[in-house]
Parts: sequence; structure tokens; C-alpha cells
Amino acid sequence: MTRAAPPAAPLPDGVFLRADRLTKKFGDFVAVNRVSFDVPRGKVFGFLGPNGSGKSTAIRMLTGLLTPSEGTATAFGGLDVGRDAERWKSRLGYMSQKFSLYLDLTVEENLRFFGTVYGLSEARLAERIALLSARLRFQGLLGTLTESLSTGWRQRVALAGALLHQPELLFLDEPTGGVDPRGRRLFWDLIYDLAADEGMTVLVTTHYMDEAEQCDTLAFILNGDLIAQGTPHGLKDGLRGRLLEVPLAAEPFTALAAVKGSPALEDAYLFGLRLRAVAHAGRTPEAAELLSKFGPPAEAEPTLEDVFVDLARDYAAKKVAKKETVAR
Repeated sequence: MTRAAPPAAPLPDGVFLRADRLTKKFGDFVAVNRVSFDVPRGKVFGFLGPNGSGKSTAIRMLTGLLTPSEGTATAFGGLDVGRDAERWKSRLGYMSQKFSLYLDLTVEENLRFFGTVYGLSEARLAERIALLSARLRFQGLLGTLTESLSTGWRQRVALAGALLHQPELLFLDEPTGGVDPRGRRLFWDLIYDLAADEGMTVLVTTHYMDEAEQCDTLAFILNGDLIAQGTPHGLKDGLRGRLLEVPLAAEPFTALAAVKGSPALEDAYLFGLRLRAVAHAGRTPEAAELLSKFGPPAEAEPTLEDVFVDLARDYAAKKVAKKETVAR
């Protein structure tokens, strides 16, 4: 006789979603490897990583579209995504990376179809379509065939579709891909309205570092492994005081070659017409002296791109060290 799985433990105050050692395997390939994180209630949580890093696979597990190979995800006051998948799905919104509405229907027909799937009454559905089309500024396109819309407008309609039933948890998988800068700004204004004014919890994946800066909390994933998480400001703290730069008047590649490989540096690279260097912990004075031959060095404010490159470099170095240890 199969024993029923124990109920999920209640989440701590302020935590809406918890992933605990979430894992997905396809045969021998591990797409997501024991990933754990908490998403605070009513906040915007950013999930970052390059293509193929495991972001979309993790999202599909968290939306109940894929069953985890191992680990759990808990939200909605104690529902488990593996055991309570149908109840879980009914309380979230999901906008996929690829446009998911029907091209041979009009904008309004698409929204009416999905509103019916969500079980909205005719009156409630009409109210939500009017509100969301106004907020996303496509009221004049409701009668237009979706096929004739640009990518940016299609993404606005897809976002509206995910919001029709006022979900408690909203998943946005690369929502602004192919959207112009003005449209991206509109998306993010609405995302923050939803989180701040309506208490909705939002988990978003993005390639854009300027968008990542706007998230309350971030997690970086690489090759299926979660390599760091924290606030944008907190993640930058690991580089503050170690990231130096000096402006270059000429021959930037010669300057880069002159410092590359120095034992005082973790890395060196060109940032426009400036030479940037990341000092090893405790060796910032040596790094500054090395750069001073090209001009007076100064501490640089790290960007999230700097942070990700630094984290990826450390991750690769640890992988290599682990393989060498196993090989001995």
C-alpha cells in the first residue's frame, strides 16, 4: 500500500514561494540541480542566466508544467506543486517565453477564450478586458487579428491574458523579448503596480541587466546550478573595493595584454575606452599599482553584468578544481 506524502510545511512569514532542492533530470542530463530559494510575498524576484542555463526548465516546474525529478516547491499557504498541481495552476498566471495565443483569433477573442478557461463570468471578463487593454494601451486593437500585430503588441496581449483572473503569483518568462524600449518601460511599470499596489508576487526571467536592477531580489543560475542570490545592491558588494578602472588614451589592447594574467588580478577586461581589473581579495593596492602605469586608477561601481561575469568565473574555477580533485 502506497503511503500518502506528508503535507507541505507552512512557509515562514513573508515567504510566498519556496523552492527546496528542486531538480529536473532528462535521462543522465541534469537540467536543474538542487536549486533552493525563497520568493518574498508581494515582491519582484528576478531569475537570471544565459540561454540553456535552466531558467525556463525551473519555471516550468514551478508552474506545474513539468514534474520535478527531486525536491519540492511550496506556495499558496502550503500547496505543493507536485502533489497539488491542479489547484496550484489555478492560482497563478504564466506568460511564456514564446507567444502563446492564437494568431487566427482577434485580440478580444483570445482574451475571451482564456477568460472562459479561467472560469470568469461574462461580466467579470468584460471588466478585466477593459481594464487590462487600457493599462497596456491596446484598446484600439481588440478587434484586430493577433497575427497582424508586431511582437511587442503580441507580448502586451499575452501579459493581459496571464492577468485576467488576477493571479496571486505571476510567472513571466522573458516577457520583454522583442519589445521596444518604450514597451519594456510600460511592462515594468505595470509589474511594479501589481507587486506594490495589489500585493501580487512576481517571478521574472530576463536577459536585460537594466531590468534585473529593478527586481527586489535576484538569483543567478548557470548550467543548472544556482550560483548566487540576493538583492542587486547586496550582490554588487562582493566586487566593491576590488573593481578598479583607468581611462586609456590609446592602444587599449596593448594595455590589457600588459596586465592580463597578473597574480594580483582575478580578471582584466576593456570597458569602452577604460581598462577594468578585478583584484583578488586583499590585493587591491597591488592591482592599483599595476594599473597606475596607464593613469590614475579609481574604484568603479560594479554593474550586474560585472557581478555575473565574476560569479561565472568563480563557478568555472571551482568546477575545474573539483574535476582535478576527483582525477587524483
